[in-house]
Amino acid sequence: MRNLFVILSLTLVGLSLTSCEYDDTDLWNDLNGIKERVTALEEDVKKANSDIVALQTIVNALQKNVYVTAVDTNADGCTITFSDGQTATISNGKDGTNAPVISVKQDTDGNYYWTIDGEWLLVDGEKVRANGRDGANGSNGEAGKDAIAPQVRINNTTKEWEISTDGGLTWISTGVVAEGKDGAAGSNSASGDTIFKSIDTSNPDYVIITLSDGTTFHLARYDENCPKFIIADAPEVAEVEYGKSVEFVVTAECVADYIINTPHGWKVTYVENLLTVIAPTKDLCCYEHEGTIAITVVSAAGKIAIVKLPVIAVDPKPELPYELRVLTFEDADAKFEPYTLDYAGVDIATWSDLIDHPQYGGPLTYGDYMNTMYTWWDENNTELMHTFPDNYAYCFWGGGHAISNYWGAGYSDEDRDKHIAKYYGDDYVADNAGNDQMLGWFNLQMMIPVKAHSGDNFCVHYGYKDFFSYVENLPELSFADGEARVIDHMWVTNTNYTLNQLYNGVKSEAGNTFGGNWEGLTDEAWLKIVAQGFDDVDADAYAEPISEVEFYLVQGMNVVTDWQKWDLSELGAVAKVRFNFRYSDEMGGRYGFTIPGYFAYDDVAVRFDK
Repeated sequence: MRNLFVILSLTLVGLSLTSCEYDDTDLWNDLNGIKERVTALEEDVKKANSDIVALQTIVNALQKNVYVTAVDTNADGCTITFSDGQTATISNGKDGTNAPVISVKQDTDGNYYWTIDGEWLLVDGEKVRANGRDGANGSNGEAGKDAIAPQVRINNTTKEWEISTDGGLTWISTGVVAEGKDGAAGSNSASGDTIFKSIDTSNPDYVIITLSDGTTFHLARYDENCPKFIIADAPEVAEVEYGKSVEFVVTAECVADYIINTPHGWKVTYVENLLTVIAPTKDLCCYEHEGTIAITVVSAAGKIAIVKLPVIAVDPKPELPYELRVLTFEDADAKFEPYTLDYAGVDIATWSDLIDHPQYGGPLTYGDYMNTMYTWWDENNTELMHTFPDNYAYCFWGGGHAISNYWGAGYSDEDRDKHIAKYYGDDYVADNAGNDQMLGWFNLQMMIPVKAHSGDNFCVHYGYKDFFSYVENLPELSFADGEARVIDHMWVTNTNYTLNQLYNGVKSEAGNTFGGNWEGLTDEAWLKIVAQGFDDVDADAYAEPISEVEFYLVQGMNVVTDWQKWDLSELGAVAKVRFNFRYSDEMGGRYGFTIPGYFAYDDVAVRFDK
């Protein structure tokens, strides 16, 4: 696409040299038309992937028999909230580019499986399940591939829609052309919405969803007469050791009576909002290895709900020679001694005390730049410590790891002012309307698109080192006592700021001084975090690491937008770890790395010998 713009630009220059009266209006209209079509295609892909995730949430809600508690509509679509806390956001349907019709169909085993243009979506000859493991109607939940949400994209070269069932590692053409080589729409599939056709909220008892292929779902609404029975933190499948038990906290409302059905050999009790599941012992003569616990609850008004919990009996896990201690950034887990950040005059007694207000320009992370020694130490737990590195100053713009609890779904340009209003106030947005210098995404640099991996708090990394960067010292985690230990894993995700730039390109809004040529994601793009291990806690900025592991935040059109587990154990026993970014050529410009160098992490697990 860039070559096209270059050719057109040269053409315009040539014409300007030969004729002072040349009318280039049509040429510019054609150029703008191309840009508009590209933008429309990108929006179609984004909408399709979002709606695929929404459809999977809906079929899971159907299988778990949960209620609809709210339907919130806006100009872009609607968000359905279920009684178990899950949400499904559906985009407004509109005529768009040619696209395959993606849907789901319930098979004889009671589970839903993905279809494409009316046929089963098959991987290695097996159907791909859309809902979580259920085991309804006698099924053991094993039929078909594990439940996933496929992804779609439009191939830049062939203009065909492609689908991936392995997280974007491989792609298969659907044969449906989204755009002809001359820019015209293809003709071998129906135009319009790929998944949802309509949402009917007029019925007081049901929300009726109709898919593009005519499939309809009736989602029961919740009211004060409905029983509610929510198993907190219920996994997709509860693994219970043979002969052992696990407990789940339950939130129950309007339950006058209940019946519990279990697989053969299993026992379940419910007492004072505590559900206890006991697996069979291996010496039983007859039992079911796995199945589904079905709890039927009835309200005084006679309304019924069925809650299901798939279970499987497993052998005891071998005892490990170490225990895992986890840095959660949650106040309840703070074991450190209170201390004072002298430069800001702030006492730190909990992790939340380290969250700066506002996100940009706050006193904790942007205080006196010569003395801003923002530091934290997970004392008496993992012993991990971090202090802002000295890169000619100590403020966050020089790099560091800052504690945060800022999050909100959405990272498009349209979401920006909404998020800024949430954290800076409606008046701030109104007073600075149209002023990107005051309303830029950098104001939200400590924000992520999902909740913390656990609890409320997490940590945001900023900083990188490449051929142009002025940075000398990369942000690092070290063990305060100098002992070398194995960091088992951490959970990571992208920030809203980074995601906005990844999808939309680096724009000219004030504050974006990354100075590159990035115009948006391509199939060849990649971005990864690099963790480097050192055996000396005092290793300087130029020391060679003893080990290194990487994690991809971007692989082509596959971008991390939720929490992903990053295995760091291959670093081995290290005294400290430094973090940097590596990126594909198109993410770099003459000033180095183009994309904002941020990522968030949570729940860092460290091995301690028993």
